[in-house]
Amino acid sequence: TNEADDDYYGTASTNQQHEGGDEYTSAKKLVQRAADREALLKNLKPSSSLSADRSSSDVTNSLSTTSTQLGADFSSLKLKPDHISRPCWTCPDGTIYLEAFHEFYTKAYDFLVAISEPVARPEYVHEYKLTPYSLYAAVATNIDTESIVRVLNRFSKNEMPV
Repeated sequence: TNEADDDYYGTASTNQQHEGGDEYTSAKKLVQRAADREALLKNLKPSSSLSADRSSSDVTNSLSTTSTQLGADFSSLKLKPDHISRPCWTCPDGTIYLEAFHEFYTKAYDFLVAISEPVARPEYVHEYKLTPYSLYAAVATNIDTESIVRVLNRFSKNEMPV
């Protein structure tokens, strides 16, 4: 067999395999980080069971804790002066909301599909999530990280989270 066949069937020399090993290791680390984050998020979900024998103060405390865990509050994000002309909200947790009625929707949509995963796409506001998988796929298609940050900043209504 020739070298091309060796690469195709995965029988290339150990030196050739070692050169690509760094990329494979990076991908494995990204996948592990995503799995760790998903496990952490599952552990943070509130329990919805309230027993009848608990005191009213316990129930009140449980409800107030549950309500704070149900969603994130991004009301403190600083809006840019020209936010009306931008189509996206970029949140610190990697969530991006896209206004489907905005004049730059098509451009922002094309970009977000390349760098993130769609979560929900109802009629007026679409939700996307930046994940290690989506960012790795974007980098694999030759979209460099500086470009991702620059374009996100251009489309974002709010100051980019740190």
